[in-house]
Amino acid sequence: MLWDRAELEKLNIHEIKKTNLFFRLVEIFLLSLFYGTKMASRILSPELITRFYDLVGKVIFYLRPGSSKRLIQKLTDALPEKDPQEIRKIALKLNGTFLSGIVDLVLLWRHTDRYMSQLSIEGLENLREADARGKGVLLITTHLGPFAVLHAVLARLGYPYTPIMWHPNATPAPRYVIALGLLAKEVGCDPQYPIFWAGEPTIDTVKEVRDHLERGKRVGLTVDVPGKRIVEFFGRPAALADGTAHWAIDTGAAIIPFYHLWGKEVFDRKLVFEEPLRYELTGDRKADVLAIMQQVAEAAERQIRVAPEQWFSWFGLWTWWEKAREIMEKEGS
Repeated sequence: MLWDRAELEKLNIHEIKKTNLFFRLVEIFLLSLFYGTKMASRILSPELITRFYDLVGKVIFYLRPGSSKRLIQKLTDALPEKDPQEIRKIALKLNGTFLSGIVDLVLLWRHTDRYMSQLSIEGLENLREADARGKGVLLITTHLGPFAVLHAVLARLGYPYTPIMWHPNATPAPRYVIALGLLAKEVGCDPQYPIFWAGEPTIDTVKEVRDHLERGKRVGLTVDVPGKRIVEFFGRPAALADGTAHWAIDTGAAIIPFYHLWGKEVFDRKLVFEEPLRYELTGDRKADVLAIMQQVAEAAERQIRVAPEQWFSWFGLWTWWEKAREIMEKEGS
């Protein structure tokens, strides 16, 4: 679906749903950070901006001891091989990740050449192999590291794709989502197909994505989102969305796991493309979807384990475990 500044500004004025007071306050806070960071980037160094957000994360960790304690327990459950000291370090770094989209978008916007020049890339031949099949490509990743700028980075590398993004009306902070979306388009995108909206009843996203893939195009999506398909994820059954498998079955599109990581320095970035998932369809759709989604979950877990302190969605993992338990209990009754 095409969109531009005028379209989103019109949406901002006329079509955004009303949210309750708490979410309005959260949205005001996020928008203040967003516009404040954009202004600060004109006078402050990238190093200072990054340190500020690191500090915000640490302050949140210590100001909310109950929440931090629960996070440490959750990490211990999912990563039993890690010792307590390492778990605490991961938890301390995680608290600022929910604001990472702001930092990454602004840094790429203000320092494009520096960002791209310090980017290291692995496995690009895997994407080229998938493109050569001519049946479309599903680029799957997680909410890991600087995932918010993946679409722009690939566009600047000459491999644009169309990401699937929650429609502003499907989120509790629609104006913030619009602000991010406008900047995300500005820093780089597929000029013909910038985005697919999800979560809006008036838009048939499933069909739009399927048609796009059938034209041999690329689609990007984060697979660490809740759904109804039960797979093993971090040692337990978890309920994840299974659109990846359905689109692959319907179109023959290749599935390429990929991810983007922060390094030690401000502009140290690593982009990794893994080999395409390999599977054979049996004709039993339910079994095929499950088999593909288990590979998707394994790919997601594999990349998260590379840098667990950079995965935003630790905060949702236990909900997916609980949802899977509820589904299994219902099916067993």
